[in-house]
Amino acid sequence: MTLIGIDFSLNSPALCALTGEDYTFISFFNYGGRPKDRPTPKAFKVHKELMELDAIAGISYNRQVKAGDFLLEERLKLTDARLISCMISARVQEYPDSLIAIEGFSYGSKGNSFLDMVAYNTVLRHALVEQCGIDQFHVFQPSAVKKIAGKGNANKFYMFEAFRDNRLKDPLLEKHALWQWCQGKEFEKEIPKPIDDLVDSYFIVRALSSFHNL
Repeated sequence: MTLIGIDFSLNSPALCALTGEDYTFISFFNYGGRPKDRPTPKAFKVHKELMELDAIAGISYNRQVKAGDFLLEERLKLTDARLISCMISARVQEYPDSLIAIEGFSYGSKGNSFLDMVAYNTVLRHALVEQCGIDQFHVFQPSAVKKIAGKGNANKFYMFEAFRDNRLKDPLLEKHALWQWCQGKEFEKEIPKPIDDLVDSYFIVRALSSFHNL
């Protein structure tokens, strides 16, 4: 039985899979159509470093949505949502015997980006349910995931520190290159991408494990 946690975002979804003896971390990131034969932009330096260490698998994609004509923009969003959901669900298909979890919506959020988040997330949910069945699919409240890390209203810094310090005393985590990379790291202004998304995907897996007493 594989446990899969997905932290969804429009530009940097993350997936964590626990297969009994090891964790696998995958970062899906919007590379924005940049040429791959040029120097890596600063925003993706951490992605590159973690991929070179085999700490994560990195899968880039290019979002095509641009502001402008409303009808065209909304049509492109549908295409974009399908692209991202197919990309994620293709990786989930590699684990046929699995339980899957994502985090529910944060209803305190506002604005057009939140509406897009709901739309994209709904497309992904549909793809995952079609793939694995409704009984294998779980949606956890954000506060429930954060409580696993130690505090129901935890911010990104708290979540990172809970991961870095291995507050769950997870022996498998300490063997992983991603956890080892995090040792000694201190972030004051922001958690760099894709670390915050990967951390959240880990705690979603742990919430799933706790729910099923695994």
